[in-house]
Amino acid sequence: MCAAVLSLLLRKLRPEASVVLTIAAGAMAVLMVLPQLQQIVSALTALIQTGGVQERYMTQLLKIGGISLLMDFAAQTCRDASEAGLALKVEFAGRVMLIALAFPVMQALLSQIISLSP
Repeated sequence: MCAAVLSLLLRKLRPEASVVLTIAAGAMAVLMVLPQLQQIVSALTALIQTGGVQERYMTQLLKIGGISLLMDFAAQTCRDASEAGLALKVEFAGRVMLIALAFPVMQALLSQIISLSP
């Protein structure tokens, strides 16, 4: 909240400093939530091991989640820097990466469904 108020004040005087402040505050926010993300990953690992899911699928799902979060953060940072066009391109590239990572998981799921049908 403090960074947002400071950014508004700085934007009138020094727009470039406002962008730097916004990016730094966003990076600090991400660093602050890393311990919670680590707990989520640990809980997911335990859950997947209990369910007997193959580790490679868990790895893919964690990558998908990480890319999704990073893509959103990067796009919002671009928007904060008044680069809406770049933000759209970052989101598009992220979506393509997500589809590429999700494809093997979707393929395995589809083959499981097909094997269950008579």
